Amino acid sequence: MQVLKVLNNSLILALDRSGNECILMGKGIGYHKAIGCPIQKKEIQKVFVLTDNKKLKEFVQLANNIPDQYLTLVKEIIDFAASQYQIKVRDYLYLSLADHLSFVVKRVKAGKSGPNFDYPDVMVHHPEEYEIGKFALSLIKKRLKIELPKSEATVIGLHFIDAEITISKSNKNNNVAQLVSNLEKIVKRSIGRPIDTDTITYTRFLTHLNYFAERVYDHKLFPDEDRENLYQDLANKMPLEVEIINHIASFIAQNYHLQITKQEKIYLLIHLHKIVAEEINEQ
Repeated sequence: MQVLKVLNNSLILALDRSGNECILMGKGIGYHKAIGCPIQKKEIQKVFVLTDNKKLKEFVQLANNIPDQYLTLVKEIIDFAASQYQIKVRDYLYLSLADHLSFVVKRVKAGKSGPNFDYPDVMVHHPEEYEIGKFALSLIKKRLKIELPKSEATVIGLHFIDAEITISKSNKNNNVAQLVSNLEKIVKRSIGRPIDTDTITYTRFLTHLNYFAERVYDHKLFPDEDRENLYQDLANKMPLEVEIINHIASFIAQNYHLQITKQEKIYLLIHLHKIVAEEINEQ
């Protein structure tokens, strides 16, 4: 294998012997590496093979914005999940969780405290994933000397639930991809102006949209907890985002016979707001 692009010290875009692009992960694997430099097998801890060009682009874009230390943390967390609970996850969790942790730690260090999002359903129905979340908080405190809110244990557990590899239905991936495409069209049409899809914000949004689409497909939406006040508080500040969610809710009700819960609406509101706010700021 040889280097095509160094993403950071822990990740590189490489070309394998068959001429296919892949992502290689390893401690210090990108350090002082030039384009065309051969990679030794002993340097590689993880190989990410992404045949979908769109996914590869998203992966590379996220990787460029994540500090090495979070990739190392996530690898430890995923290794813990595999050894303690035999949980296998999709490769994308390495980046989506690292991106999330980087964002949360940055906000906590800056003293910014937004709404305290918690998913009690994770504690009740997914105890193993919740334990993984608690392990992650302990590891972050040990490695980074920072204490994250306890609610983050359920959020991290949620990332694992969404990324777990299970026995899939033969056409699930295609159906989920089609649903994501339909939801993207609804968002773009509702905003009513061109959206820059090459931003890190949009890449993050797509990641969460994929998770949401899988829950819709599996008919496993988050349950309705006592979130009415929080939803109304956010909704009053985000009228365009609410309009988009209403369009999404109508589409899902018509095509999947599901009612989107308040928990799901809050989850979507937050990520839609980042897209809408970025578009407004660039005008």
